[in-house]
Amino acid sequence: MRTIKIQSRLAATIFSGLLAFNVFAADTPTAFEPSVDQLHAYKAYHHAEYLKETAKQAGGTNKLLHTRQLPTEGADAVVTPSLDHLYSKAVIDLTNGPVYLEMPKVEGCYFSMEVHDQEHYATYYKLRPSGKFVFVDHTDKTKFPADVTVIKDQGYYPHLFIRTQLFNASDLPKVHAIQDKIKLMGIVGTVAYKNPIAWTLATHDMYSQNAHVLDDQLGYNAEIHAKMFKYIADYSVTVKNSAGMFEAIDDPAGSNDPKIRAAGIIGHLGLPLKIAGYGASFVDCDGKPLNGSKDFTITKNYKPEVSEFWSVTRYSGLTRNTIAGHNDIFNAYNTKPDANGNITITFSPNKPKALPVGHYWMYVNAGAPYYFVSRYYHPTVDAGTLAKHNDYCKK
Repeated sequence: MRTIKIQSRLAATIFSGLLAFNVFAADTPTAFEPSVDQLHAYKAYHHAEYLKETAKQAGGTNKLLHTRQLPTEGADAVVTPSLDHLYSKAVIDLTNGPVYLEMPKVEGCYFSMEVHDQEHYATYYKLRPSGKFVFVDHTDKTKFPADVTVIKDQGYYPHLFIRTQLFNASDLPKVHAIQDKIKLMGIVGTVAYKNPIAWTLATHDMYSQNAHVLDDQLGYNAEIHAKMFKYIADYSVTVKNSAGMFEAIDDPAGSNDPKIRAAGIIGHLGLPLKIAGYGASFVDCDGKPLNGSKDFTITKNYKPEVSEFWSVTRYSGLTRNTIAGHNDIFNAYNTKPDANGNITITFSPNKPKALPVGHYWMYVNAGAPYYFVSRYYHPTVDAGTLAKHNDYCKK
């Protein structure tokens, strides 16, 4: 990790990387099958760019960046952002040693922390965490007090992601107070690089399972990434749930399929399946991409098998974000079931004239693509059973 000769390797591989791009650009996404190395580069590039932007917005590394309002303006840095909670996040910087975190005790709402490494694996998760934590490099052998939870990372720049549930706008002062009690202590730095892949290799020890997958990807650039993003977006239409996308690399429930892992970028910073199930819906019951030119209606159980909560959130297919000026989410807190214990949601640019009890309207832009994500926090059933809740086209 720390001994790689970035400049010489970059010069040696930039030409081959551009050649690979020319082949890619010549084919349509359905005709081109990216290599395993390109799929890993797609994740690393996206996550590095995200870390750089987040650190910039926060005023540096080891500084908390709190979302104070729900990301309904349609321009959030996180693609497919959740509207179930406010985010608190930070780019942890271990270049100057351990970084400390203090979390308040929170009850009465969903509150969690999650850590991702630079290869986009979720390496730590805790529901309603409280107390003291310390982030260290995986080679650090320091002994810490028993009341401190040690979180080790493969690299110097793990990402901390904290979710605090927000029920409605009147809940904002309470959530802000919780956020203000979170304390992060470490030397403030920056994320600066010219090449995201080279930076990842220089600051992160690749897992043995992924050894050398980025070695020939130093020529991976923004133009290639845009093409890959389109390819993965097309592939994601075929993915029924989030199984295998976000687990730690050695989690038995995870997947080592690089394409499935790359598809997880559509819901960047998602939770492992045993913590949260995500069902992304991109097509209608005829297999055609969802589009505001045609109304689409779903019916779902108001009480699916979860121990926390559920939600359905709609996003623009063009921006991978919310649609400004319109409601984007339905959940158990802003809906009521019909006599059969279900709710029905109609996606349309036009509000229906009549909405019976248990029926709701979700705005979509006329003639524009969209998709929606069903989230199930802390499911109490297996992935197969959970997937049935997301089958809105049952015969």
